[in-house]
Order: sequence, then structure tokens, then C-alpha cells
Amino acid sequence: MPERALAVLAAVLAAGLAVGLLVLGLGAGTPERAQAALVAAAVLLMGAPLVVSGGSAALFRRRPVRVQRTERVAPPRSATPLPDLHFQDYEVLERVGIGGMGSVYRARHRSDGRTVALKVPQDKYLADTKFVRRFYREAEVLKRFNHPGIVRVYDFRMEDPEHYIAMEFLDGESLETLMDRERLPFSEAVQVVRALADALRHIHMQNVIHRDIKPANVMVLKGAFRDGRLREGGVKLMDFGIAVGKVLTRLTMTGARVGTPIYMAPEQAKGGRVDARSDVYSLGLLAYELATGDTAFKGSYEAVVHQQVFEAPKPPKQVRLEVPGKLSDLILHMIEKDPAQRPGLDEVIARIDAGVLEDETFSDPWALALGVEERRGTLRLLDLSGKLRLSLRDGPGSPSLATGQEAAAPGLPAAPRALAADDAGHLYAAVLDYGRAGTAGLIRQLAPDGTELRSFGRYGLGDGELLDPVSLAWAGGQLYVLDGEALRVNVYSPAGEFRGSFGGRGTGPGTFEAPRTVAATPGGEVLVLDMGRREVGRFSPTGEYRGRYAFRLDRGSEGLRELEGLAAGADGTVYIVDGVARKVRRIDPSGTPSGAFSLEPLVGEPASAPWLLQPGPEGQLYAVRQGGQMLRTFSAAGDLVSTRDMYTPVLALTLLPRPPGENPA
Repeated sequence: MPERALAVLAAVLAAGLAVGLLVLGLGAGTPERAQAALVAAAVLLMGAPLVVSGGSAALFRRRPVRVQRTERVAPPRSATPLPDLHFQDYEVLERVGIGGMGSVYRARHRSDGRTVALKVPQDKYLADTKFVRRFYREAEVLKRFNHPGIVRVYDFRMEDPEHYIAMEFLDGESLETLMDRERLPFSEAVQVVRALADALRHIHMQNVIHRDIKPANVMVLKGAFRDGRLREGGVKLMDFGIAVGKVLTRLTMTGARVGTPIYMAPEQAKGGRVDARSDVYSLGLLAYELATGDTAFKGSYEAVVHQQVFEAPKPPKQVRLEVPGKLSDLILHMIEKDPAQRPGLDEVIARIDAGVLEDETFSDPWALALGVEERRGTLRLLDLSGKLRLSLRDGPGSPSLATGQEAAAPGLPAAPRALAADDAGHLYAAVLDYGRAGTAGLIRQLAPDGTELRSFGRYGLGDGELLDPVSLAWAGGQLYVLDGEALRVNVYSPAGEFRGSFGGRGTGPGTFEAPRTVAATPGGEVLVLDMGRREVGRFSPTGEYRGRYAFRLDRGSEGLRELEGLAAGADGTVYIVDGVARKVRRIDPSGTPSGAFSLEPLVGEPASAPWLLQPGPEGQLYAVRQGGQMLRTFSAAGDLVSTRDMYTPVLALTLLPRPPGENPA
């Protein structure tokens, strides 16, 4: 068979070539080349193709298999000469920018010598009538505007053989490039947002919607800021290629989706009606990135679109604690999902002019104090609506914070896992600091501004010492500390002096099996939730056992319901979480049940962790799973008022009275 004979001949020739290569390599006295020859012989005998490459053992290699990749690889840049462009009215000097659809050139007007930027489309797109219409619509739109914050168009031509838009030449860089290189101070970032808001207000008055607000479409000119102030026209809004009037079209360019999804309004992402409020949303997302240094949404096109429609981003102040609260509030208002809830540009400008960088005045008489699992802002203060207002202390390795400003005080060695507050506004925090056992206490007393005053309750088994403080309560001038490992309650004075303890491991009344929460009523009664025994023990201020609260599974059963949370209000009302019924049961100061309301867990919340409950000054109740991050607020009637994401695991919760005139901000 001829084919077989040819195959044998090819094998013999390959073997001969391999032997020749081997002899050549050995003759040269180079072991590496000999090894390469042997590899080549083996490969040739297997019939694999070869490519020649430099280098000893890499003299011959198998040709790599090409793998199809989804990402686009940029071609190597080459020093190509300037294209041979000739225009009747303009002399092209250099190319200053290139994009997927065209290039931008610096050019000189032949009659008056004025320098302009010529935007010239690529020839291959000129046959697309939709592209041409969109390209020149930008020029037609821009010609209508006269505003220092909008790039000017001098003229344009759309007749063969000349197609261009002659625009104001801007000496600067895009806001995107600037943000990649550095983070603008808040004062400069706010001025940029205000300038863009004013430019958008101008185009909206002309019944035009931009629809593609993003950092790449904003130019920051050289010398835009002088002594921290933005000069007029220092920031320019550009690229009106998809700007449209009130009568919108679905025009796209070469099949691309119109708009940038990271900055796209929800109604635009859904293909709905787009109006001036959509530009407000996109400007809000740009402001979000300026304030935090990060985009509000991330991921693929489809993932970002889903987030735009269904998910709220983390508040700017939660991302970066230094963000002033008023600025954070304005940004969140601008990026409301419902267009009707967003402010108009007049309001945006008015709020900026009124001051969004000034220190917040937190004059509320009460605050919610949270211990959260974060290195920065591990001890936070919220107003009674659940909005983050201040950060008092940081975690390990981070400097302390007060309204986001760096301070000299060191951070706490760990996040507070339990909190309580006295009548003077001092906070008591249980902080596990086993690494420094014997040198500091596990209980820290903090002033209203977060300054540490003292520590007590050192690690150990002696009197006044602690192993695992899991819960704190304050009443009657005493601090009660529940030790979850020693199974006892230690009592301390405000100055940290040990006054005694009660409880302990056992089976009789007044002892504990798995205590998790301690609470105290204004009358001095101390309550301890024992999740192991499914009961709440009642004790006198000195530790005498008085009885218990417990709930049977049903009338005919001796079994008890699981209890998952405990709190006592300022009026003496006791709140206990019934884990079986998923309800908070209220017991009035006389000991009589006075109603219940639903407390439904959410997917992803720690199922075995206790509920942290905190009654408010007006009868409302705050609830969050320890280790969870969804803070619920219930009215005094038991109705769910709000559910607010804290965006970080909450470990401790307490109500903090704020003395008059005390404002860390």
C-alpha cells in the first residue's frame, strides 16, 4: 500500500534526522543541545509538528495549542504615522485620542489659527446611516448650549469627503484618569459634582437628557483648582453622543447597548422611560465614587444591571467613615430607585451650597451604640432612625475615629461583643483582650466621646475577674456582667470596683446552664436569659433568686419553648423572644403578659445566635441577630417600622443617653 510505504519512509527520515541532530549536538560538546535533539527525535517519531526556537533545551518545542479566549487582547502599539487627513478649513497637527469608533485630533483653523479638537469617525462606519445620524446629532445638540461646564462645538461637516466635528480643545484629562491616579479631597469632589449638576441643569432646560454621565465623559482641565477652588469652566461635561430630547429613541450604535451600566439608572436598565431624573441618578453614582473611591455596583454587565434594578448600594458613610453624613445623605437621595423620590438638580445644588461638608451636629438626646465586626469604626453611633452618624472607636491596628477624622487614641484590641450605658452617657464595652491578660481588663469604660477612662474585670478565675463576658446591663448605679464561661454574674461599681457575684453552675434555682443575656429593670430586678434551661431567671440587685419567666410548648406539655432574646425597658417592661412562635413577648412591670408581635428571621441570619433587643425611649424596640446585620425597628404597638442593613455583623447593641452639649462631632 503506497500510503503505508510513505508512512514508513517518513518515520525512517524522522529517525534519521533525530540521530543526525543528536550527533550534531554531541559533536558540539553541549549536553543541553544533545538533550534537545533527543526530545526532537521523540517528538518527530510521534508525528508532532515542531517550531524552532532559540535557547539550549528549548531549541525545539511543541507548537502551543491556541485557546479561544473571551477577553479581547489589545494589539501591540506601533509607531504609525499620522493618517493623511486633509480638510478644507482645518490643518491636522496630531492625534490626541483614539476610540473604537473614531479619533480625536488637535487641529488649527486655517483662517484664524484657532486650535480645535477634531472628532473624526472611522471610514468603515460612515456607511452606517444610524451611526452617522448619531455622530452628528451630538454636534447638533452641543451647538445649542452655551455653558462654561459644557464642551463647545464650533462647527461640523457631514459631506463627503469630509466628516468631522470641530470642538473646543481642552487641555486636561478625564475625571476617570484623575480618579485612577488620586483621590480628590471632599471639598474638590463636591465642587466637581456641583459644576456637573449646573451643566446638567442647563441642558435639561433645553429639553435634552445626557443619558451617559460617567467619569470618562468629564474633562478636568489643567489648573482647574486654584487654592482648592474650582475655577469656572474647569470641569467640562462631554460626549453627548447618546443625548436625546424628551421624545426618546432606541437608537444604538453597531449593536452596542446604549449607556454605561455602572452609572445607568434603573429605569434605563429596564428599558423604560428616561428623563432628567435619570441623569440625577447617574450623577449620584459618580458622586458616590468620588466620595468613597469605589463604584456602587460591580460585576458583569448583567450583574450590574440586576443590582441597579433590585439592590441598594452600601451607604457612602458605611464604605468610608470619613464621608460627611450630609454628603452621604445627599448621594443616597440622588440614587433612589424610584425616580419620583430623587431630588431635582435645583435641590442638589441648593444642598451643596448650604454645606454638605460641615461637621454634623448630633444633638439628639439618645443614640444607638453598636459594636460591629470591623477594623474601622468598630464602635458606632446611630440616630434613632438607624442611620450611622458617628464612629467613636476603631478596632485593632486602626487609629481611633471621631466623625471620620484621624485621632491619636489607639483602637480597641477587638470589637465590643457586649455594650451597656449608664445615666451619664458612659459606655461600658466587653472587649476580649486575652493577648494582654493581666495588663488590662476585659471591660472598658468609655467617655461619651469614645475616650477610654478605665478598664477592669481582668481575665482570670479570682474575685472580680472574668473568663468570657457575653452580656452587660446597667441599673441602679451598678454594672452587671454576665460571664458565659464561669456561669455567673459579676457586679461592679461605676468605677469598676467589684461588689460581688451570683449564679454559678448547678441544677437548682438561681444557677445556670447556658446563660447568654443579662438585663436589669429600673426597679433593680436583674434578669438572666438561660438558653440551656429555656428560662429567664429573676434576681434581686444583690443576687437573691426570685423566680423565672418561661413558656410551655402547649397547655398539656411540660416542655418549654426555646428563648432567644431578652431586654428590659426604662418603664420596667420586659421583652422576651419566643423562638418557637417567632415572636417578642411583652411582660408589663406587674409581671402580666401584655401582647406579642412577630419577629421573623431572614435568610442568612445566624440561627443559633441570640437576638439583641433594645427598647427605645418612646416605646419602640430595636432588634438584630447577634452576628447578623439587619436592624429592625418596631413601633410601640409592635408594628415593623423599618429594616435597615448595617452592612457588617452586629455584635452588641445598647441605648446611649447623650448629655446636653455633648457632641463628639
